[in-house]
Amino acid sequence: MSRRRPAWTYPVAAFLGAWVLRLWRLTWRVGGRSRKDVHARRAARGGGPGTVYLVWHSRILIGAPTFSGIGLHVLISLHGDGEYIARTVDRMGFVTIRGSTTRGGARALREVVDVLRSGGDVIVTPDGPRGPRFRVQQGCVAAAALAGAPIVPVAFEIARAKRLRSWDRFVVPGLFTRVLVAFGEPIDVPADLDAAGVETWRLRAERAMHDLTRRTAEELGTEPETAEAVPGFPAAPGEPHPARRDSGAPRPVGPDNPRT
Repeated sequence: MSRRRPAWTYPVAAFLGAWVLRLWRLTWRVGGRSRKDVHARRAARGGGPGTVYLVWHSRILIGAPTFSGIGLHVLISLHGDGEYIARTVDRMGFVTIRGSTTRGGARALREVVDVLRSGGDVIVTPDGPRGPRFRVQQGCVAAAALAGAPIVPVAFEIARAKRLRSWDRFVVPGLFTRVLVAFGEPIDVPADLDAAGVETWRLRAERAMHDLTRRTAEELGTEPETAEAVPGFPAAPGEPHPARRDSGAPRPVGPDNPRT
């Protein structure tokens, strides 16, 4: 059993975390599309449903400070460390929804659908909370279909970063480096999908994410990352590749989570 953390650590960690991320962001040279695209989509939809934005789990540290302060909703898991993350992103201007495919999924899915129907935008990490890396889970498609909301892929690529040996090869951005942000074309998911239909549109969203990731990396001048390979980061001897872990039967339909 894990030991309960003192209550005072949560607000302190949130304050310091948000402060560090904002300073970190100030050292980057960010090119490509920006939060103005989010505002433009809001203005163009004329009171209709919001948008589901897809961002790979490994890009959280790039996406959070880049899109802070514009009222986006974000899914945070219910595990212990999720409380630190939730409070940090709250301080950065995000609105948190708690739950994942593994805990609180049904309640979180209902809340995501309600947010989208009311015109709110939601960021989802479609390969979270535990992978496989670069594989879109079904939850984002289910939410979009139920709410009548479009899915928009988003790519964050960076010129210089370190990689953690986590399942997603988590990206820790360097200081004073270039970041390129790109938005894909909206994917309009039809309503009333059966299980086969959800899988069909899941694959379309996954292909769109892979294509956008590749094009953005090429535009930045870096080697594209794929589900099978991370440039300059081979799997350790005897270690299964992260994209192949948990690659059996698909998980139950539920919202996907931006953080493990």
